[in-house]
Amino acid sequence: MKSVYLFINVFTIAIPLLRSFEPRIYFVSKWKFYLPANFITAMFFLVWDYFKTRYGVWGFNDRYILGVKLFGLPLEEILFFVTVPYACTFIYETVCLFLRGTYIKLSPAKILRSIGFAALLLSPVAFTKAYTFSVLFFGGITFTVFSYLLSNVILEKFIIMYLISVVPMLLVNGLLTGLPVVMYNDAHNLGIRILTMPVEDFAYSAILLLMNVGLYEHFKLRSARCAQGENRMAHTLIKNIV
Repeated sequence: MKSVYLFINVFTIAIPLLRSFEPRIYFVSKWKFYLPANFITAMFFLVWDYFKTRYGVWGFNDRYILGVKLFGLPLEEILFFVTVPYACTFIYETVCLFLRGTYIKLSPAKILRSIGFAALLLSPVAFTKAYTFSVLFFGGITFTVFSYLLSNVILEKFIIMYLISVVPMLLVNGLLTGLPVVMYNDAHNLGIRILTMPVEDFAYSAILLLMNVGLYEHFKLRSARCAQGENRMAHTLIKNIV
């Protein structure tokens, strides 16, 4: 029983990890962009997680964890910020490969920006609810910032990926909150649950995934620009020599 949370992590990443070597997607070739993006995002969320755990916003059921802790967080909880983003970024890459057209008529940037502004405006209202306030505040900032930094093409693929990810999320988070592995203090959230999950979990997941995908695309773009710059320099050098 104590290996339940670990098993959920393994289950989450197993198929995406194995399929990362599939020739059409070959996600393994993009790990050099994904790994730094995931590291930065995970560090942010682990700090967030640490304080929420310390102050009783949520906690962990000792029946379902191994008992190995780092900075007060179960090892499995730390792995959660690796396995879930990896699986969902893999879904994102799959969406990019197979969905080439435009599927959202409204501007994805404007959609996320509107959600971001609304979340920031509403956040003070939920100030006494720590989980609700934090997802509104950090979600507002994240959605707004990335709505300006990322193109509509990327944001559309992200939205589609997120909607697809809700299905496995209902399974994974459903297990975590249904057993429960993760126990929420409803004094710090709205008390509204979808199945067994606090409604805030859906916003929390969106922030986690948008940060991963946004930084992942940033590192890809930066690498492409560096390569273009090097090619221009080489071309100029050859012209001068000739």
